[in-house]
Amino acid sequence: MKPVVRLSGDDDAVRAIGREAVDVLRARPQVASALFARLWSLHQRRRAFVARAAAQPVSSAPGVPRMAGSTGYRAVWGVLLGVGLTAALVTAVMFGPSDRKNAFLDPGVAVAVALVAGVVAIPFLLVVLLLRTPDAQSARAAETLAILVGLVCAGLLVFRLVAGVDDGRGLSSADLSWWAPMTAVVVLLLIGIAIRSDVVRRSAASREGRVPAAGSRGDDLRQMRRDAEWAASAQTDAPSKASWVAKLDALGDHVDPAATAQARTMTPAAWLAWMSYDGEIEISGVVPRP
Repeated sequence: MKPVVRLSGDDDAVRAIGREAVDVLRARPQVASALFARLWSLHQRRRAFVARAAAQPVSSAPGVPRMAGSTGYRAVWGVLLGVGLTAALVTAVMFGPSDRKNAFLDPGVAVAVALVAGVVAIPFLLVVLLLRTPDAQSARAAETLAILVGLVCAGLLVFRLVAGVDDGRGLSSADLSWWAPMTAVVVLLLIGIAIRSDVVRRSAASREGRVPAAGSRGDDLRQMRRDAEWAASAQTDAPSKASWVAKLDALGDHVDPAATAQARTMTPAAWLAWMSYDGEIEISGVVPRP
C-alpha cells in the first residue's frame, strides 16, 4: 500500500480547499455521486476507528509492558490469598471425619493446629477481600480456588454440625463450639472473595468484548487505506484540471499557502480522499451526503 498522505494546513484550510474540489468534481455528476458515497463511508468508518483507539485504555493496548509496581502488588496479593486459602483448608480438615489418615492424630494436636490455622486464615482472607483484585487473570484464579476451598470447608462444617463429636476421635463439644463459628466465618469470607472475583472477571471480559481484536483492527485499517487509495486514484480530465488550478489561484492568501501548494500537486479526488481518511476533520458541509 502507498503511504498515507497528511494534508497541510489547519482544518479550515483543508475544508476550504475541499469545497473547491467538490465544485470541480460536480462537473461530472455520474463520477462524483459514486465517489462522494465512498468518501462518506470511508469518513464514518475512519472516525469510529479513531474514536475507539482514543477511548482504549493504554494499559490494555498490546505490547505495553505492565508497571513493575503492578507486578509486585499482584505477587503480594497472591501470597496473601495463598496463605489464607491454605490456612482455611487446614482449619477445616483438622475436624474432618475419622478415617485412616487422622485416626492416630492426637485430638489435642488437631484442635491446636485448627485454632492456629483459623486465626491465620480469617485476617488473611479479610485483607484479600478488602484489597483491589490485581487483574482479570488473578480474579479467575481466586474465584476458582475460593469456590473449591469453600466447598470443602462448608462440607466439613455441615458434616461436623450433623455428626457432632461422637465419632471416636476424642473431640469435645467445647472444641466444636469455637471451631464451627470460626469455620463459618471462613466460609463467608471465601464466598465474598469468589463473588468479588467473579465481578472483576466479568467486567474485564465485557471490556474485552467491546474492544476489537488487534487482528480485526488491522484488517479494518488496511481496508480503509485501500478505499482511500481507490478514491484518490479517480482520474481528472483536462477541463477539470484547469478548473482546479483556477480555483486554487482564486483562494490566494485566504488559506494557508502550504495547503494550496500541496493541493496543486494532487487531484481534487485525492484531496477529498485523504481529507475523509483523516478521521478528525469533519467533512459535513464539504462533501455532499449520498
